[in-house]
Amino acid sequence: MQSNEIKYLGYGLGIGAIIASFLLGGTLFLSKTGAFNTVTPTITNTFLPSATFTATPQNTSTFTPTPTLLPPATFLPSPTTTPSSTELLIASGEVYIVGPLTRDQQIKLYETSLGFISPTFEQSRQMSVQVNNMPASDPSTVCGPLSMAILQRAGILREDIVPFDFFLLNPDNVKDRRILATTFPQDQYKNTRYRIKLNKFPWASYPLLPGDFIYIYSGTQGNFEHMLIVTRVDYQGRAYSVTNHDTEEGFIIDEVMLYDPRDPNVGIFAQWTKREKQVLGSTGFAGFEVWRLIQ
Repeated sequence: MQSNEIKYLGYGLGIGAIIASFLLGGTLFLSKTGAFNTVTPTITNTFLPSATFTATPQNTSTFTPTPTLLPPATFLPSPTTTPSSTELLIASGEVYIVGPLTRDQQIKLYETSLGFISPTFEQSRQMSVQVNNMPASDPSTVCGPLSMAILQRAGILREDIVPFDFFLLNPDNVKDRRILATTFPQDQYKNTRYRIKLNKFPWASYPLLPGDFIYIYSGTQGNFEHMLIVTRVDYQGRAYSVTNHDTEEGFIIDEVMLYDPRDPNVGIFAQWTKREKQVLGSTGFAGFEVWRLIQ
């Protein structure tokens, strides 16, 4: 029995050694496998976005608007800085500030003159009645009083001037010459007479200026004499007036271009000295006279 026990004990030890070797090999295998798995997450993580990039919510401090990015209130349009229609015309050159009148006076003169525009015969007749303060006034003879009324209402002439004193005024008449001297005193105004036809005058060298009062002499070839004031000039040197003039529909009061210094065929001065236009009136063949404020 003892020999058998020793035999079985030997078998047991052999089997135990075999099992132990298997257990030891498995442990080494598991140990190697576990070492590889601990490296794998580290390698995989190197290909993912870093935690600091994904955790920041799209840089909200950069893309979120803040009040400091908005324009300050001073850049908003203000009604008080909106330019008037006349200031826009000045900016475009349609109203050019030049001559002895101040900027404010030229603006006032131009804007005042527009209030006298009467584009139909009936409207012009009514305006002539108001200007002359007479019920039977006609727009065909209102040129002198109209000129005085515009200058007076613009604040350039004294309030005691009577526009009707210029009704059919004639500078060659002694009495009327006195009226002119009182209205445009020599210490304030320069008076110049030009004996050159309107269509032959060198306007580029001797231009008319805002506020000038003009008396036009008909001459033997003309059929009427006329008075007007220059209400504005533009950047090209063209002069304009709000005055009465004849049309195919009758006399009206409107703004007209007097002349273009670059083209002698343009403007109402050229029209008044053309034979084919004599049916609507002709004048200026004996030149003109100017009263201009002294600077």
